[in-house]
Amino acid sequence: MANGKQLAAENLKRFASWSAEREAAGDWADYIRQGQLNRTEVAAECGFAKSVLRQNPAVKTALEVLEARLRAEGTLPPGKGERPPQTQDEAASASVGRRIVTINSRSEQRVKALEEQNAALRAEVLVLREQLKRYRTIDDHLAQTGRMVRP
Repeated sequence: MANGKQLAAENLKRFASWSAEREAAGDWADYIRQGQLNRTEVAAECGFAKSVLRQNPAVKTALEVLEARLRAEGTLPPGKGERPPQTQDEAASASVGRRIVTINSRSEQRVKALEEQNAALRAEVLVLREQLKRYRTIDDHLAQTGRMVRP
């Protein structure tokens, strides 16, 4: 049975190994969520609990160093409170880009809502056509015989 220090060292080795694998594969983009490495995926692939990334000082420091290096390389976006050097044109371009993304997102949501509404209306039309067909049959029978048919 391993004690806490041994487990901490083993977890640090796992993290270092995982980091080396990612570096070799160059697939950091698969692990980026909200401007940082996705803690849940990292912990799952390392084979330890997500809490290890917060509670094990060595792993926590290694993760912070890794993220700082990835930010310096431009793989990760700047962290909270950090601002990358931007020219006025780059800032305007970024602002326009954010607005375009927002507009596209709203458009996609609206299209999805309209598609759902359209599907519901099509289903309702099918039901109403069946009812109309049934009532036309009753109406034709009533016109021909003068007697009401059970619906």
